[in-house]
Amino acid sequence: MLWVQVGQVLGATVIRALITTVVLGVAPVMAQSSPPTSNPAASQTAPGTGRLGRLLGLPADGALRIGGVWVGNGTSQWSGGVSDQNASNGVQELLLEASLDLGKAIGLDHTWIWIQGLQVNTTSDAGLVSGSVQGSNSLTTPPPLNRMELFEFAIRKDFWDERVRVIAGKQSASITFANINRPDKTSVDRYQVNNLTSLAFTPIYSMPTLLGRLPGYTNSALGLTITVQPDVLEDRAYFSAGIYDGRGGLRDASVQTGLDAPSLRGPLFSIAEVGSGWVVGKSRKPGSFGLGGWSQGGESVVCQTGNPTNCVTELGAWGVYALMNQRLSSFRPEQDSSGITSFLSTGWSPSVSNQMSASATAGLTAIGLLESRPNDSMGVGISWAKINRSQPFLEVEFNPNELMLQGYVQLALADWLYVQPTITVLPLVGDRDAEDDSVSGLLQLTMLF
Repeated sequence: MLWVQVGQVLGATVIRALITTVVLGVAPVMAQSSPPTSNPAASQTAPGTGRLGRLLGLPADGALRIGGVWVGNGTSQWSGGVSDQNASNGVQELLLEASLDLGKAIGLDHTWIWIQGLQVNTTSDAGLVSGSVQGSNSLTTPPPLNRMELFEFAIRKDFWDERVRVIAGKQSASITFANINRPDKTSVDRYQVNNLTSLAFTPIYSMPTLLGRLPGYTNSALGLTITVQPDVLEDRAYFSAGIYDGRGGLRDASVQTGLDAPSLRGPLFSIAEVGSGWVVGKSRKPGSFGLGGWSQGGESVVCQTGNPTNCVTELGAWGVYALMNQRLSSFRPEQDSSGITSFLSTGWSPSVSNQMSASATAGLTAIGLLESRPNDSMGVGISWAKINRSQPFLEVEFNPNELMLQGYVQLALADWLYVQPTITVLPLVGDRDAEDDSVSGLLQLTMLF
């Protein structure tokens, strides 16, 4: 079983880590890098380190880069949750990317093309045991549970001194929009933190009010993304807009755009976000905010579980959201990006076919507590969602609200290998069939290459 395989790998890694860092008291001193989020496919561009390409003989500064990331985790339900589901489950994600800098290759400056392949394998009950509607494990995926897909193929062109960025092709819009871990567009500072948290729950990577709507992990979509960074506010302001194949957001699960042939003939999904950044104090602690709105075309249908004749139908849907983060303290401001950072995201939608109508997610992250281990991090997060119960059958299936708490520690075993234990508590679960006070544990291994 996948759970057994994941457990064996993680167990062996943890044993080595304990021997190295606890018994022997030895910790490698590593240069400051960008530690991975808990789901790189949902939130990070250019995954991995490019080490795979270098192993194949490609130069580190060459035009062609080949890299990727493997992530595997196992979960165990300790109390509460859905009692008729298996208590232990596992998920693995493999993302491979080949990218070509056309400026270095053929002299077409500020132009890149890339292709990504994604494989995900999930045990049948993964993501269901805890009873969370928001999602306590971001690696889990809707059926099919075992999938291999062409995740992205796109071209990017920058114009006017890189102030305008255009991306066209099949892409994951969640990397740009409504993502607290989005690649930073406001920084002109050397030690800005791009990945604010490695929390494992889904609201970090797909806002509850956009769950199933915004193209991303694992259903990327064909579309166009434009980002403008004007010469104002010290180059910190930005505006991003995108339009994508919206068939995957119709909420009836009939189209898996990650697996289906790319198309723009059906309903479209549109989204826009504007924001800016700043720095505070002598240590120039960075912060930023973003405000966005989205619109889903087409007819959305949500049916009662097991009864396809009892449904909610809605023509079109829309919503708004906000993001904010602020560095609260810097441990070594002249040396690296260590410190404590806070973040907040909120969303709202009046759509009757949305699974959740309002949400708020917040957290704190401490990076590089020890000078000798600048890539370690630890964090806590809380996520609340108001669950849509606009029809009688929805009241039977869902509780009015869900509250989820999570804490993690991410340890860098090397600059390409990370292990992460996580604990999730749900004082209020969204699934009516689940018990309150759901408590579960997750152990994850991330390998960059």
